Amino acid sequence: MKKTDKISYRQKSSDELKKDLLELRKTLIETNAKYATGNQKDSSIFVKTKRKIALILTLLSEKENEK
Repeated sequence: MKKTDKISYRQKSSDELKKDLLELRKTLIETNAKYATGNQKDSSIFVKTKRKIALILTLLSEKENEK
């Protein structure tokens, strides 16, 4: 993940982060299904998506602790 991606996530509101989190979780499930059927060959997408999810969860907990 690029540094600019991390900065852009930090500038988003909590609602936007939650929306992105749902989209990333859907993407992870869809990618897992594609990988299981053999349509997806690149397994690095799992790691990248999970890291983005972890970053968003971290940012959400930081925003909650600020309040």
